[in-house]
Amino acid sequence: MNMTQAFEKQWTRLDLGEKVLVAVSTGVDSMSLVDLILNLPQDKKPQIFIAYIDHQLREQSKTETKFIQAFCKEHSLPLFIGKWQFEDHPLSGVEAAARAFRYSFFKKIMKEENITELLTAHHADDQAETFLMKLIRGGELKQLIGIKEQRCWGDSGRISRPLLKWSKRSIRDYATRRGLRYFEDHTNQGDDFLRNRLRHQVIPKLKNENNRFLEHISEYEKQLGQLTDALEEAGQEKLMLLKEGSNGYSTKRWNDLSSNWQNITLRMIIRTMRQSYSKQQLLQIASLLRNIAKPQGSVALGGGLIFIKQYDRFFLEKHGSTSYIRQKEEALLRVDEWQKLSDGSKIGVFLHNSPKLKENDAFFFFSDASYLPLKVRHRCQGDVLKTKVGHQKIKKIMIDMKMTNEERKRAWLVLTNTGKVMWLAGIKKSDLSERQSNDKIQYMIIFRKRWGCG
Repeated sequence: MNMTQAFEKQWTRLDLGEKVLVAVSTGVDSMSLVDLILNLPQDKKPQIFIAYIDHQLREQSKTETKFIQAFCKEHSLPLFIGKWQFEDHPLSGVEAAARAFRYSFFKKIMKEENITELLTAHHADDQAETFLMKLIRGGELKQLIGIKEQRCWGDSGRISRPLLKWSKRSIRDYATRRGLRYFEDHTNQGDDFLRNRLRHQVIPKLKNENNRFLEHISEYEKQLGQLTDALEEAGQEKLMLLKEGSNGYSTKRWNDLSSNWQNITLRMIIRTMRQSYSKQQLLQIASLLRNIAKPQGSVALGGGLIFIKQYDRFFLEKHGSTSYIRQKEEALLRVDEWQKLSDGSKIGVFLHNSPKLKENDAFFFFSDASYLPLKVRHRCQGDVLKTKVGHQKIKKIMIDMKMTNEERKRAWLVLTNTGKVMWLAGIKKSDLSERQSNDKIQYMIIFRKRWGCG
């Protein structure tokens, strides 16, 4: 199977949308990606938009800009050019700043053009470089997980890397066979950056030691992802047992855990606040919780975040606040109108003008108009669903259904005007759900997902 055929299979498997934004640098990787998409069968080929960044780091960028303009004109492809002004370049951390500028520009274009799919030309060598860089820099085990082939991004988009399984050499060979024109970034030839040093000095030697080095890195990444996902699932169950009130945890139940689970749950709790911490701070917190002679105490974590122990309860708190409240998206549902959701899905409650149902639509019937107006939002702490067998915590339902953390965050709840949960949309219904009947007036809630994002 040649690369064109293999790419077509990869494209089908990724289940990409009808409009895609392709990040192009004019290098061999991104130009090969564009060529592969252009050569997809007509029934699979999407509407292609091109995003190009002039970083203004070298003279050659002027030539590259003219080239990509001519290329897009020749192939009738919409082109969006972003310029990273020289005066905005930092004195240090140029690589990270350039990346931040690129992805901010991509988000802007996707929002303006209503595009939900971003494609980048990362490949297997990029994956190996990223893995080694993270290994050298240190951190948590989860941070070793490198570039994902596909992941949700922002409120309503995805990033996909269709070339991630191919090596740099195989992509270059494809470009040569196809006679593609591309540009070499001469800044990649120097060894000023860690990534370049790994690319030029380390990875070639590892490939010489084992010609399946890239394949093994990819397999390790998959196994690591599976292990961390499993650990996250088990950790969430442990945290549920530790919960004490709306935003606290039981000191006694934490001390009943093994030392391994004590450390893991503490990391997970701090991570919910998106706060970095040191090994020393983690040791201080663990010591405070184990110290029965000190029923109260605190540890400052930086950024205004404080870890607080109060007798048999501990929690995290932002300095100067009485609690930490995460903003929740919420919308009212108007009868006979669709409500578009941030992930590209939509939901509506219909009485007279019900749209034609699609194959994957989920629906919910009810007849009591006193529930209106309905609301839709994500899960909040303490949400419960009443079923015919009793009350169930939404979080427990999600754990039982083996939903990933990302799926849990993105799940939608439909509530009555009094805040009673009617439906974990598309997943589980409450006892308010009715069978469809022609003998009475019924409202129908329709939930239509854009695509699955885990």
